[in-house]
Amino acid sequence: MKPLGMLAVAALALAACAQEAPPPLRIAEINVDADLTAIGSRDAVAYWQNLDSDLETAIAGEFVGRIAPQGKTINVDVDELSLANALNAGLGAEDARLSGRVEVVNMDGSDGGIYDVTATSSEALTYLPPGTNITSVPPSSGEFYRAVVQAFARGTAEVVTAGG
Repeated sequence: MKPLGMLAVAALALAACAQEAPPPLRIAEINVDADLTAIGSRDAVAYWQNLDSDLETAIAGEFVGRIAPQGKTINVDVDELSLANALNAGLGAEDARLSGRVEVVNMDGSDGGIYDVTATSSEALTYLPPGTNITSVPPSSGEFYRAVVQAFARGTAEVVTAGG
């Protein structure tokens, strides 16, 4: 009976190892919505005018090699208040941030998770030229814009991948 028990344990272990790994995360579509009409600041609207397409491109860049028609959809709704506040005259780059709600939709239309993502100036610092002092970069600069968009895209990729 002992050899039969060993055989059963071995068969169970082999079956556990033979289970298929989950398929790799694939992204089919990325949609970004920033309602610029809700901002109420001409300067902010002018500054963020290409945010939808720039953020879609940056997020897609985080999933290079994993874009496929049979994948999940990422919907991003940018928090317009954070956009307006980023250009507030009293704030410096160290206070500016980009926030939004990220919704993942599975291929079958079911909910894949909802996450709040924020890119702060300290996270954007990683995407600025080496040695940049965040207090000397105006939040209205092109450098800061590109850095905060990239930081938000990276944060989105991290939460989507972790939620998998």
